[in-house]
Amino acid sequence: MELPTLDKFPKRVLAKIDIQKAFVLSCLIIAAERLQLFRVLHDKRMTAEAIGKSLKLHTLYRLPFLNAMVSLGLLQKQNDLYWNTRFAEQYFIEERSIYWTRQYSRECVIAYERLTVLEQALASGKRHYQIKGFPKPDYLERMKRNPREAEDFTQMLFYLHQGDAEALASYLDLSQHRKLLDVAGGSGVMSIALVKKNPHLHACILDIAPVCRIAARNVRTTKLTRRIRTLTGDIQRGLPTGYDVIMFCDIRPISMRLLQQAYEKPPPDGLVVLMDRYVSDDGTDPLDRLAEHFVGSGFGLATRGQMIEALKSCGFRRIKSKKIYQDVWFITGVRPVVSSQ
Repeated sequence: MELPTLDKFPKRVLAKIDIQKAFVLSCLIIAAERLQLFRVLHDKRMTAEAIGKSLKLHTLYRLPFLNAMVSLGLLQKQNDLYWNTRFAEQYFIEERSIYWTRQYSRECVIAYERLTVLEQALASGKRHYQIKGFPKPDYLERMKRNPREAEDFTQMLFYLHQGDAEALASYLDLSQHRKLLDVAGGSGVMSIALVKKNPHLHACILDIAPVCRIAARNVRTTKLTRRIRTLTGDIQRGLPTGYDVIMFCDIRPISMRLLQQAYEKPPPDGLVVLMDRYVSDDGTDPLDRLAEHFVGSGFGLATRGQMIEALKSCGFRRIKSKKIYQDVWFITGVRPVVSSQ
């Protein structure tokens, strides 16, 4: 999935945007997504009044809001009729699922709220929830309580990671391996891609119950239920045995305890696979991962080099790392065969 980064916008639009205005304009675009403006206008033309009724827009803001979308190159206007530009159709309809529209736009609003205490966070070293006196967010518990949010979040990542999954399947040689454990495997997008590429491979997606239900549905859609199963569990309580590949994809820095289990559980020559957008060794890339640090809940920022050293300290050998898709690093390590002599 391709993101609508600023370079995709028309040059005439970019020429009008400075850094401070960019924040305001991004809020307007997120509001349009949350209201599902572009989906309402998909393949149709509507008057401002009709759009206002559909989206419940107050007359004070209706025309300025729609006309701002025209100025941004997201809507076209003729007399009192509005419709999506080709740009909006591509990046807000074709490239994004409804799950992305709901979940990502929700996350953006949360991020904006957290940025209201950014200066206090920079000065105190505290997270946003500590400054505001809130309990630490527990995303897993929230998804357990809210099936809709669990589906939006999980399926958003399913569509987002299609390119990552295809790249991983092309890169990873699993010809000598038979059983893969996809730790916190979410939607199953990685397991599905790997099993499709390797006809001999069986996979197990380990995650919390509501996520496993969504993953199982995705697996059924791809007709791979005989070779991919789900397992409900808490990764903090340990990993199951019986797998010669243990994979961690897009779950941020992995604790040494989990990595040590990933070393101890597989047989000799077992493989560990890490896939994530790790920070560069000099700490300056990728920019959006650094930005997330200020609105997230303290997942931490691990560099590629730190993850390699962590694997080495657990005992893994023949460690390889390569960035073969956008900012995504693939890191693998092998549990060595211990000589009996």
